[in-house]
Formats: sequence, C-alpha cells, structure tokens
Amino acid sequence: MDTKLIEHLKEFLSKNDVDGILVNSTNEFLVEYNLLEENARYHLTDFTGSTGDVLFTADKIYLFVDTRYHEQADNQVDKSLIEVVKIPLNKSYLTALEEVIPAYFKLGIVSTKTSKKFYDVLEKKLQAKNSTIRLFNSDPVIEYKKDSIKNINYNVFKVDTNICGLTADEKFETIKKYAGENFTIIVTSLEDIAYITNLRSFDFQYSAIFPAKAIISDEGINIYTNCDLPYIGGHFKTQPLESFENDIKSLARKEIFIDETQMSIHDYKLINPSNKILQSHLSLFKSVKHQNEINHLKSCFGRSDNALRVIYEMLNSETIYSEYDYYQAIVKSLKDNGALSLSFNPIVAGGSNTSIIHYSSPSKEKMIEDGDLLLIDFGAYYEGGLATDTTRTFIKGNATQEQKTAYTSVLKAFLNAYYNKYSKKSSYFNIDKIARDTINKSISNDYQFAHGTGHGVGISVHENPPRVSPSNSAKTKIIENTVFSIEPGVYKEGWGGIRLENTVYATYEEDKIVINNFSHFPFEIKLVDLSMMNDYEKYYYMKWQATSCVQ
Repeated sequence: MDTKLIEHLKEFLSKNDVDGILVNSTNEFLVEYNLLEENARYHLTDFTGSTGDVLFTADKIYLFVDTRYHEQADNQVDKSLIEVVKIPLNKSYLTALEEVIPAYFKLGIVSTKTSKKFYDVLEKKLQAKNSTIRLFNSDPVIEYKKDSIKNINYNVFKVDTNICGLTADEKFETIKKYAGENFTIIVTSLEDIAYITNLRSFDFQYSAIFPAKAIISDEGINIYTNCDLPYIGGHFKTQPLESFENDIKSLARKEIFIDETQMSIHDYKLINPSNKILQSHLSLFKSVKHQNEINHLKSCFGRSDNALRVIYEMLNSETIYSEYDYYQAIVKSLKDNGALSLSFNPIVAGGSNTSIIHYSSPSKEKMIEDGDLLLIDFGAYYEGGLATDTTRTFIKGNATQEQKTAYTSVLKAFLNAYYNKYSKKSSYFNIDKIARDTINKSISNDYQFAHGTGHGVGISVHENPPRVSPSNSAKTKIIENTVFSIEPGVYKEGWGGIRLENTVYATYEEDKIVINNFSHFPFEIKLVDLSMMNDYEKYYYMKWQATSCVQ
C-alpha cells in the first residue's frame, strides 16, 4: 500500500476544501473490468476485485464491497488503515455509502467516473443531511500515478455477419425504425457501441470492447474514437474522440435519449439545457441475441467444455496439483481450444478458499489433496467477441457427507430453476426465487447464498439487462433469446463453498418459456446425494448426465 498516496490525497482534500472524496474502481467509460494500473481504488487499497469503491477522508478510509468480495477484501487490505464495509445482499452501495457520510459533509466526486443516475440519487440523499457534492474532472489518484500508466494500442476487428446476424447498417435501420423521426441518442456504453458497429478488440483485459462514444440520429451514426477502425457501414462516420464534447454541446432544442446508468455526470452536464432528455433503452437491442449469435455461442461453449476436460483429468489422476497449476492448465486449455482472450480472470479455488466467491489469487502453495473441493469459474472470447461463463465444483478423492449435502442443495437449486415451466408472464426474479427457495429448504442457514442467481452474458460477461436476482431490477418479463447465467451457490467461511453455473438462453414455445443450455459438462457424481432429491429432480439430473460431453 502506497502511504505517500494517502498523504497526497489528504493534501488534495485540504487544498480543495472537501471532507472526503470517492475513489473509483472504474475508468471514464464506466467499465467493470478496469485495468489494475488504471484502477484508482486498487492503487489506494491493493484490493483487486472488479467492483468496489472507496470513501477517502482525512481520518478514515472506507472500502465498500458487495457479498462476492467480503472475504477477499479482508484478505487483501491493510485493516489497520482501511475499514471494509461489507454490503449485504439486500442493500445497495448507495445506501451503504450514505449511511457512512455524516451531516454537513463536503464530498468530492470524479465526474468522469460517476454515472448520472448514481450522482442524482446520492445528491438527493446528501441534501437531506445538509451535505454537498463537489465535482472534479480529473482523478487525483490517477494524476499521481500517471507516469506508470501505459497507452494501449487497440487492434479493432470486424465480426463476420455469419456470426452477428445483422450488418451494422441493418442495426442502424432497426434502431431508426423504433426511434422514429428526428431522434438523437447519445451512447457512452462501450458494449452498446461494440454491438452497433460489429467491431471488437481484445486489447483491454477481459473485454471485447474499444474506447469510443457515439451520437446516433436519423441521419446516421458518428463514432468518436482515437482507434483505427475498419469500414463499418454507409451510415457511419468516424470522428476523433476529442470532438465528442463539442458535438454534444452543439445539440439544441432536441429530444435526446441517454442511458443514465452508463453516461457520466461529466458528459451529461455538457448537454444544452434546451434539450429534452429521455431515457434510452438501446441496451435492450444487444441483450436479445440473433439466431446466428445463439448458434455461435453453442460453438463457443462446446470449445469451453472441451477446455474443462483437462481439469477433470488432472483432478482424477494420482498427481497432486496446486491451485496455480489448475489455473495455468485452464488458461492454456482455453487457448488450445480456440479462445482468443479471457472474458474474466479464471477463479480457481481449492479447499476452504472456495468460500471466497470471487477468489482471485490461485496459490502455488495450496495443493489440492484428497477430500478437497476445487471450484473452477472460467470464461473466454472466441472469434465472435461474445463471452462464455461456466462454473463447476469438483472433489479430489472422496467426499464427506457435508460436502455432498452442500453440493446437492446447489444442484437441486439449479435443476429446479432450469427445468421449471415458465409462462410468458414469468420474470428473471422468478428464476432467482426458485433457486433461492430450493437452497433455503435444503440446507441450514450456516451456509450463505450471498449473490444473485445470474446475470446477462454477451459482449461483456456481466451484461445488463437482464439480471437474475432478488432485486426489483429483475422483475422484468423473460424475453426470448436473452442469454443469462443460472449460478446458485452456498458458502461457509472457513469451510468452503459450492457454485454451479451454466449460461442459458430463453425461447418461446406457444405460451411457454423454455430455458435452453449452452454447456453440456456433467456435474460431479461423487458429490451427489440422490437421497436428497425427489423423483422430478432425479429424472432431470439423470437426463443432464446422460447427454453430457464427458462420459
């Protein structure tokens, strides 16, 4: 931990007359998987999680982490300097932050790294406390570290229409059909831009995106970027990224659609007050996959299944391997099976480390021995720039009854959520509820199911929409050809954890919704207790195993 950085931030507070400042994990494009060297929160805390921000004050440093990162944060940060605020599943980061901030507090926020939606809600909460917000256009942590940050040369390529299904021009015409005449959409989501253009890059870790912004109107699409782009289509023009701000400012007396969750408060404040601002739903276009994309994902998951065979064979050999050995093996096997990049850093956890939901530091010293659980959560990108995401939990040698009980509880949750008969009125919330209720009935509350049941999967491995969780945002009807994960899990600190994840897609069959799977990797037979299953669950478990890719 850089103590000089702490002193630098204290001087920043004093010089700018603020009581504290938010230190973000993201960058100016609000990405989830930011490079660590560009991650201000990481520089301050050493915490490597993909999400989680800091409130820095002269007296205290608060690190806010959701349930996926409670254990990891405890293990990585210096708790003599940092207080880890562990946000429970039923509480938002905004609420947790507001509870820590006292009355009459002057809070600094980096405007380029804070969404308009977040800013509006936080400002309202702080006003009730007579507290205020001051916006800064640059990040003091990144300014302090700028000499160590390298520029990335993005190699942007075009995805074949046989994979993405529609040309970029056809996507523009579809957007125009729904938006009507005289519309303007400001796009700051990198995933949305990658979708619209059919362009991808694997140069930014764990993503298929490239830095850009866009303005869409009925006349065409301006793409603002400093990357060299291949030809997109006749309706597209490329401009330098620096031109984006002036072009936003020039828009006047129009109806402008934006996504408040993806647009920074900095960009929002560039918009002329004469414009009428409306909420954009452009993200829905990429969440509904074309049949060509579905077919491509079937191929991708088939290759990912083949990659996982290496782990299965290693685990069932007589050789004792470390977590790190398994980590290296899955990375190599993915590449050997055609992966062009990883969609996230693989989680490879053994023994009690399996309770750390997003365990990120596979150890060369932690050997996986007889009786140890091994959890592998992995994903990759192939030529279409769509992510895969799969999790399996295995056992080395023989399992205890406790391990079987925990595993079978999670397996039952998956089977019930996956094979349930859904109507066209069903929501993603319903899927979560089925999985959560099954676990609650199957195992004691010593084990925690401390995350949502799933998330959207697409150009990013965590795509929104949809969400499969107990939150209100999941209470939307299941839409045909949306792709999402079903990944129930149970965890007990000091003992371990079980998670089983399959990425799936929804189809309509008459008045019903059917959930279809991409992966066909079997479940760990040595961890299944059939006596815990009813006849329905046994039937579908046997059906899954019989059609699996490993016999």
